[in-house]
Amino acid sequence: MRTFVLMLLCGSVYGFSLWKLITKYTWVRGNRLSQDSFHNENGLGNTGRVFVTLFGYPSKCQRRGVSHACTLSFACWMVGGSSQPGCGANPWVVACCVTSRGKFEEKNNFKNVPDNEIETPSYVNVFPSELQRRIDEVDEECGISSDRILMKRIIGGNKARFGQYPWQVYIKIGSYQCGGVLVSHRYVATAAHCIISAKLKDILVYLGELDTQDTGEVSELAPAELHRVKKKIVHPKFQYRTTQPDRYDLALLELVTEAGYAYYISPICLPNPGIFLSGRSGVVAGWGKTLPSNELMGTNILRSASVPILETEECIAWHKIKQISVELHEDMLCAGLENGKRDACLGDSGGPLILLENGRWTLVGITSAGFGCGEHHQPGIYHRISLTAGWIRSVIKYGA
Repeated sequence: MRTFVLMLLCGSVYGFSLWKLITKYTWVRGNRLSQDSFHNENGLGNTGRVFVTLFGYPSKCQRRGVSHACTLSFACWMVGGSSQPGCGANPWVVACCVTSRGKFEEKNNFKNVPDNEIETPSYVNVFPSELQRRIDEVDEECGISSDRILMKRIIGGNKARFGQYPWQVYIKIGSYQCGGVLVSHRYVATAAHCIISAKLKDILVYLGELDTQDTGEVSELAPAELHRVKKKIVHPKFQYRTTQPDRYDLALLELVTEAGYAYYISPICLPNPGIFLSGRSGVVAGWGKTLPSNELMGTNILRSASVPILETEECIAWHKIKQISVELHEDMLCAGLENGKRDACLGDSGGPLILLENGRWTLVGITSAGFGCGEHHQPGIYHRISLTAGWIRSVIKYGA
């Protein structure tokens, strides 16, 4: 609302009316009744683009090698476009309007995918050559939250707000659930142990979700996207272990249809190999248990909590205090409070551990394991993404 008022005030100063821009569009669901003198070849009004140009933003933007118009986000929405970053401004106000992408599917409204379009799961080791065509790109406008404030909000955490974690993914697998994180238009990262035995037809991926039961307890400003999975790609070094944390507990889910980016659906950034983590505070989020008791199996509303990232030696020492012998390897990291008051728990597996790096939210861990949850000296154990970010980038760029 404040942005809308600001736009109106700016319009009065610069001598044009935002209201005229709005009223020049007549919209009948799925069809635009255009005025030839007003609309350009993309269906975007010139007034919206003039507004953008007046404030020094570029008139054009590039997304995946294709030129699109920089225009008001509202104008983009009116023509059924997807408002994406790329015009040097907050995409809520001025956006790169992508109109060529197919419409994304909303929650509980998706097409059945023919069997011949769903590939079998694979364990892949990607070594791309220079001749391979790039299928997808790691998005340059990653890690931007609609809420840039780190909140101390899962056990001991608080409810998240709509759009606060736009990369957060809710994965429904038959009768159980896991978390995930959007890393590109086409791929979601999660824990390998979540999906290793699942059939593709049983995996449902929700993007832009906040309340999984739509209770109305929280405000959801737009419906979640529901996606089917075309392929699951398990990290080639994954090892399932029964009494110790799994090795390389990471998998990618390739979506049948691309995610439609919006302010409440956007990818997380991937870390550089040398990122320093120990002693820093990260954020873990998910729909898992909010109490360590067996009676409470999960929450319908996304919750998040801040947790400190530990040195490996400290994590091992904490477990020894509880007479627990834990094997930690280079592909693992620990995060949590000594008193266990804030922690990930059952149902949070596969969800992201993130931190703010150079102003962008960056994925540093995937929730993997823990000897209990919410217990003192028993921190959560995560897959260390800095070790496998190169593999993720390769799959995103070249496929698998």
